[in-house]
Amino acid sequence: MANNENKKYSILLYVLFFIGSFLFLSLDFYKAFWYDEAYTINLVRQSFGYLWHVTANDVHPPLYYILLKLYTYVFGDSVVALRIFSALPVIGIMLLGCTRIRKMFGDKTALSFLLIVILMPVSQYAASEIRMYSLAMLFVLLSALYAYQSYSTFRRSDLIKFTLFSLTAAYTHYYALLGVFYIYFLFLVVVVIAKREKIIPFIGYSVLFVIGYLPWLINLPGQVSQVQDEYWINAPRLKDLIIYLYYPFAQELDLVATQIPLAYFAFSFCLLAAFFVLFIYIVISSRKEVYGDKILIFRAKYANLLFLAFIFTLSTAIIYSLLSKPVFVTRYMTPILGLFYLGLAIYIALIDWKKIPNKIILLVMFSIVAYFSFNHYSLQYRTNEYKQRVQSKIIDFAAERVDDKTAFLYSDTRSFSIAAIPLFFPDSKHYIRISVTKKHYKKYLENFKVIPIFDFADVDSTYTKVLVMKNVDNDDSFMKVVADSTELVKYFDIIDRQDIEGHVVYQLQRKHLNK
Repeated sequence: MANNENKKYSILLYVLFFIGSFLFLSLDFYKAFWYDEAYTINLVRQSFGYLWHVTANDVHPPLYYILLKLYTYVFGDSVVALRIFSALPVIGIMLLGCTRIRKMFGDKTALSFLLIVILMPVSQYAASEIRMYSLAMLFVLLSALYAYQSYSTFRRSDLIKFTLFSLTAAYTHYYALLGVFYIYFLFLVVVVIAKREKIIPFIGYSVLFVIGYLPWLINLPGQVSQVQDEYWINAPRLKDLIIYLYYPFAQELDLVATQIPLAYFAFSFCLLAAFFVLFIYIVISSRKEVYGDKILIFRAKYANLLFLAFIFTLSTAIIYSLLSKPVFVTRYMTPILGLFYLGLAIYIALIDWKKIPNKIILLVMFSIVAYFSFNHYSLQYRTNEYKQRVQSKIIDFAAERVDDKTAFLYSDTRSFSIAAIPLFFPDSKHYIRISVTKKHYKKYLENFKVIPIFDFADVDSTYTKVLVMKNVDNDDSFMKVVADSTELVKYFDIIDRQDIEGHVVYQLQRKHLNK
């Protein structure tokens, strides 16, 4: 009977694994990209030496870029290939559910975990964006799993794996580093309380972790000073606290920019509230189910620690952003979401699935997540088509007009244009009007091969025409900064303009040619 049950779960888990893999990979076959993705694409097409130099001046650690660079030697550096690299860690997380998590916590936890990973909309986002978030989530989850394993056995092999996966997480994203810090902190607290005789080996391996991170620590002061000097993140607002809860269920959200009816958000937040009420019910109910069972009690305590590591990391980032310098946006939550997923799955597995009320609660919970998942998949698919269409039109417009006498000009340091256009026209000159105070962006723009200028007169006089791309035509200016538009017309005349679905492209010509 047990063998039949085990076989059924094996079939179900791997069927879900292949469905999830197909789902995530299906979102990777589009070629448009946004600013941060363009930054990644540009960087991995450079040499390793240049890559290390730029990441040392960036605000993220280098491991993701290094692994992606190695990957390109085998699979190429096309946009689709780079997107698939982001799907691989999410597929790896699902595989962990079928193997390691199943072995450690049982069939029900593995099944719950797999369903959560597949259905949570943020997984779709992480698996299709050319950034480090999915890789960081995988490494933080592995760190947490081997923290559990290390505490259980204190075998050298488990402690080494715990140290290595913690290091890979720390070298991938700073919020992964913060998550790992709290995993170590909570591990220490539990060891002091329950296994004091093991505190020496724990401290020894903690020292090894610090030694392993020392080569990158020398870059931290410079990166911190960049953030303190000037950074693009805005201070958190009251409504952002609600959006943080919403993020795992709907990717990033801007209530103004999305232009989706308020009634939809009201309905979504009601569903979200229902989900968390049911989750709290499951946590409370599970206490009765685990009473007297030491193994289940131990699992419940571990789930609590996972939630604490998640909450501590998130709280630290938000409090620091409120009191000092804004350093948190919702997508930075992604590296630690695996902790939330696993803790939730453990608690779901602790309740009795045979009871009718519990069956109804689980059905409602997963239906809510499925609703968000299908909505997000449809939205992302349509958005991808829109972005690809717009990007193609912009590139076609520029390609028809560019020649050896044409340069590109920008005034927005974080626009699609400054990120994408140099990739399509690498042999052209690209200039950006930049204020004297923007020291961080001056370094940051090196990766895009864009020349910072402080005056439009600094554009090389051999270039008689310039092309200007603007993201949204919400005023009469043709650059982001209205004053820049006023100054630019002293040197150039507009000779062509095209509106492209919310974007505007201008062709300008030097005034002295008309004299």
